[in-house]
Amino acid sequence: MKQAFIDTLEKLMEENKNIVTITADMGYSVFESIQKKFPKRFFNTGITEQSSTSVAAGLALMGHEVYFYAQAPFITMRNFEQVRLDLAYNNLNVKLIGTNAGVSLNQLGVSHFAVEDVAIMRLLPNFTVFTPGSPQEMKWCMQKAHAIKGPTYLRFTKSGIEDIKSIPVTDGTDGVLLVSGGLLKIGFELVCELKKKNLHLSLYSVPVVSPFNTKQFMEHVKNLPIFTLEEHSIIGGLGTIVSEAVIDLR
Repeated sequence: MKQAFIDTLEKLMEENKNIVTITADMGYSVFESIQKKFPKRFFNTGITEQSSTSVAAGLALMGHEVYFYAQAPFITMRNFEQVRLDLAYNNLNVKLIGTNAGVSLNQLGVSHFAVEDVAIMRLLPNFTVFTPGSPQEMKWCMQKAHAIKGPTYLRFTKSGIEDIKSIPVTDGTDGVLLVSGGLLKIGFELVCELKKKNLHLSLYSVPVVSPFNTKQFMEHVKNLPIFTLEEHSIIGGLGTIVSEAVIDLR
């Protein structure tokens, strides 16, 4: 999915001269083409997520559309005060891109886990939160984020399904499995295994978790049992979001 992100960002920068990209000393293997093509619109601010967020806010106040790329836990939690005050409450056009969300970097320990980020970001006013689960969804989410003239957060993981040929990904009558982000591939494998046991689930990806489209959700789930799968704490994540939607509609 990382390549889909870079390809889409590069295309957006070619088409929109006001887009700038910031990285917190990340992406040595992916940003070379962007840095070469747009040297005056690409900034490596170093491992300084707090001040980098304020730099992004300043650039947005100057009229730029800003894409800030860093590790998911550091771009949402280390700099939360700046995200809250500089970006959210000022409704600035800054797109936070959190890579290696969930437990993608489990070998580095809990400091690099991001299993609370969705819960944190959906607390904030004006933010839209994206969780793509495939390269196609990554491109779609990037285009949607670009169309929003306000702050967004897009988180992605190393994994993900390579190709989504239909929506729902699978169709079943025994229940609905809703998946956010990189666990879509595991969700697909799970549904296929359950099918062998004569349990047929519809599988849906949820690339936008906040604001949550409750009407569309109800059209999909009808009166079927609902299951959720996410690389995030169930508290404040997709599990909570779905529970809130069900309660709201009762």
